[in-house]
Amino acid sequence: MKNLALVLMFCCSFAFSSSAADLIFKPNERHANDIQRDNSSKGAEVVGLAGIKPGMKVFDLLGGGGYYSEIISDVVGAEGRVYLHNNQAYMPWIEKELVARLANNRLPNVQRFDKETEDLGLKKQSFDAMFYILGYHDIYHQVEGWKIDKDSFLPQITSAIKPGGKLVIVDHSAKPGSGIEFSQELHRIDVEYVKKEVASLGFKLVVDSNILANPRDERTISPFKPEMRRKTDRFVLIFEKG
Repeated sequence: MKNLALVLMFCCSFAFSSSAADLIFKPNERHANDIQRDNSSKGAEVVGLAGIKPGMKVFDLLGGGGYYSEIISDVVGAEGRVYLHNNQAYMPWIEKELVARLANNRLPNVQRFDKETEDLGLKKQSFDAMFYILGYHDIYHQVEGWKIDKDSFLPQITSAIKPGGKLVIVDHSAKPGSGIEFSQELHRIDVEYVKKEVASLGFKLVVDSNILANPRDERTISPFKPEMRRKTDRFVLIFEKG
């Protein structure tokens, strides 16, 4: 499980690195670590680009400790709903933050949703939007304890989104033309590969944003490296289901 630990430690490195004592979320207040993360993740801007509105029902796929879910919950409001999804493989690294964020019904419109990727159990055409942040490359990454069956996983995502609904994908950019070649070793994926694959599922690209771009990133270093933490060149794609 050592390799899986490395993967998940990175996936969760955009969450907290706090002690248990620091994980105190106050009602109606965002945690200081979330506010600091805004500088590199620009969560509110990404949610804004997706056109999230009050009353919407949103799925945060493999959403970790819930950074994005909290931002979305504020936008969709009391009439909206956010499903914060994780699988069991993530729990050793994110459950403390997850529990603290949702404790005492702090975010009453956010529902914790623990399911394995091979059987998400989602109803067809039930979500106005789905967020998949920094994880698309993991469809093509395999280590002991981590393997996603693309042929069952992607259809589940597609069917769960309403016609006209949005799929938001943010991930670490690989070199142009490399496809999935660097998903295993560098935890990166070619943006054009993602565009083509998602389009084949019946989605239309409506937003291709550079708000998380970093031209200084040569895309040859793994985001695991300390010098690249929160500094990778990331693409932001928003698709609309036909």
